[in-house]
Amino acid sequence: MRGWTAVALVCAAAASARAEVVRGRVVDRTTRAPVGGAVIPVGGELAATDDDGGFGLELPPGRHELVVTADFLAPLTRAIVVRAGQALDVTLEVDAATDATGEHIEITGTAPSAPGSTHVDAAFARILPGGGDAAKIVQSLPAVARPSAGSTDIVVWGAAPSETRVFVDGVPVPALYHVGGYRSALGNDLIGDIRLTPAAFGVDRGGAIGGVIDIGLGDPGVAPAWRAQADVLDGSAEGRTRIGALVIAAAVRQSWLDQAIGVVRDPRKLAPNAPLPRWTDAQVVARAELAPRLVLTAWALGSLDALERTLASDDPATQTDENTRQRFVRAQATLRRERDTGDDRVTVWGGADRNTDAFHFGLVPANLATTKYVGGLRAAQADRLSDELALAIGLDLDGEQAHLARLGSLTIPAREGDLHIFGQPPGDDVNADTWRATTIDAAGHVALDGHAGPVTATLGARVDGWLLGASRVLPHIGTNPAFGSQQILVTADPRGSVQVRLSDEVVVRADAGRYHQARDGSDTSAVFGTPGLGLEQAWHAITGAQWRRGVGALEGAVYARSLSDLVVRDLAVTPPLGKVLTQNGSGSVVGVQVTARLVGWHGLSGWLSYNLSRSRRTDDPTAPTRFFDHDQTHGLIAVAGWERGPWSVGTRVRYATGEPRSAVIGVLFDSQSGRYQPIPGPLNGIRLPAFFAADLRGERRLGLGAGVRAAVYLEVQNLTNRRNAEELIYSADFARQGYLTSLPLLAIAGLRIER
Repeated sequence: MRGWTAVALVCAAAASARAEVVRGRVVDRTTRAPVGGAVIPVGGELAATDDDGGFGLELPPGRHELVVTADFLAPLTRAIVVRAGQALDVTLEVDAATDATGEHIEITGTAPSAPGSTHVDAAFARILPGGGDAAKIVQSLPAVARPSAGSTDIVVWGAAPSETRVFVDGVPVPALYHVGGYRSALGNDLIGDIRLTPAAFGVDRGGAIGGVIDIGLGDPGVAPAWRAQADVLDGSAEGRTRIGALVIAAAVRQSWLDQAIGVVRDPRKLAPNAPLPRWTDAQVVARAELAPRLVLTAWALGSLDALERTLASDDPATQTDENTRQRFVRAQATLRRERDTGDDRVTVWGGADRNTDAFHFGLVPANLATTKYVGGLRAAQADRLSDELALAIGLDLDGEQAHLARLGSLTIPAREGDLHIFGQPPGDDVNADTWRATTIDAAGHVALDGHAGPVTATLGARVDGWLLGASRVLPHIGTNPAFGSQQILVTADPRGSVQVRLSDEVVVRADAGRYHQARDGSDTSAVFGTPGLGLEQAWHAITGAQWRRGVGALEGAVYARSLSDLVVRDLAVTPPLGKVLTQNGSGSVVGVQVTARLVGWHGLSGWLSYNLSRSRRTDDPTAPTRFFDHDQTHGLIAVAGWERGPWSVGTRVRYATGEPRSAVIGVLFDSQSGRYQPIPGPLNGIRLPAFFAADLRGERRLGLGAGVRAAVYLEVQNLTNRRNAEELIYSADFARQGYLTSLPLLAIAGLRIER
């Protein structure tokens, strides 16, 4: 451990302190009604409460004073202590001013955050283009690559989608979006805020070598009594009730996009350009104050997806049929106690995932059915040791038992880095397997925050004990008995940060750390994978600076990520039995990101961000380095939201370099099958054309009387009607080349009524 301590000290000396999320609610002390329009300045941050009294800030670890001010309120000052790795929730009780005659001020938006990371309030996210779905804002955040049409992939600073993890109130969930990417799989109405940490996250998060997305559910007590909403995508309903000290809010959503499209357009003709899935999701959130400073919160959420589509072809051997079913449920309960010097919390969670993916490429199947049972425990304690020091410790336990069955092609669907030509006929190498995979991660983590003058530092470490198992080491051969694989691994990951405040307006910082994640259970088949796969590893480093003045901020970050032990396909023509996959993969990501932010300037908030990056990988030390499949050299995004009175307008403009692809440089005719086979050029040697799109959303709110409010909204995506290239396609003989394009101009109109 002495060696790890030295490494951690080096990281802390070269890295900067991260800001932590402070969520809160301002309520009237007498009536307990939410107070909107109150301004809360603290340090260089500025926030204001929304109509539900909620607000969000990002503050560095240490002691801060929250000051709640408004012309119609008596001023309130409350001291808080922010600790590294711990989100903080506060409730501020205020009194009305005796001479409250001032104007009602409302500022909604995203507070300037630490370089690289972004924290967005859900109320602001809903006014931006994205169908009014708060979690869709993730695709518009700085550091996130532009996803292809219909994709649910989240690529953060050159990390593969499987390397970034999504948490809801600290509980991992398998997907952020429904199949097709139109809506969030976590619902919309009950989301409170969204935070993206693209790299170098704290010790309280594990199991990822990319980034972390944290979705915070809102306080059910501020939800409307009821709400109904409908547009061309889906319809939703929400309600809230109180039983004594217990407050419960619930929401449900059902899609009808496939039926709405069928009224005006043949869905089969749209199938190549965009999937038309069906989805359902539901959420229940409860909160009860059991005793002074002792709060119980609990929630459950579920998601159901279905997609059926056919990519027709004149040649039946190249027609593609897809049938997908994805379902998951998560539930958790958290008990939190506040103390004068800190707080304690315990979370118990569990759930299940059931996915079926059935593909047919001509007569060649590629089917995978997965059932997972998951659960875990979180325990954390934070203490203020002195005005300069704070200590946070925690224990995490995550478990997964997966039952899998696979039938079909050995190489389809393609893995990241496979040489793949869209429309290329698959081989006829098929097989079948059923197996079980076990993944258990037990971890302890500790973080010490220190503050001295302008310097704030965090020194932390996370130690994980892993149990990885697979039911069979070798394929079923005759009557040979099944021998399983089991590994026990221990990892120690130092993580540190340091921040220096050069002035009231300028801070510089750096962050560094090591990260691990377990192989996916679907890769442990003795037929289609390798049962003995272990852990993938990454080192992260970020350095950056931020200038803040008033409602504006300008920040820059330079980042690097080094990846090793990645699970990749064995490049041998005939790999060893039971070892189709290896961990010889490696990669590197380097980049620069510059972001300008604006918060609440005459009702206007948003950001302008440019990202320049290079993400390269190799599947074997002897293989040449290639571009990552989702590498986008240039990424530019501008997002703005404006609110004034009953009106709100949101806009988004995106530009991104096209993703890498492999060109066809020649053709062979296979006389046995009667089909043409392409001769590919260098792997990922060319690119798709650049992407550009502009979107606009407007909303008008109306008062209907008796406390009932309504809103009508219209959103237009791809205003310029640009047909962006999403995939490179060829004719059957590969003599002609073209592009599969995204949807043209798309309009979404809807109505919302609530009380």
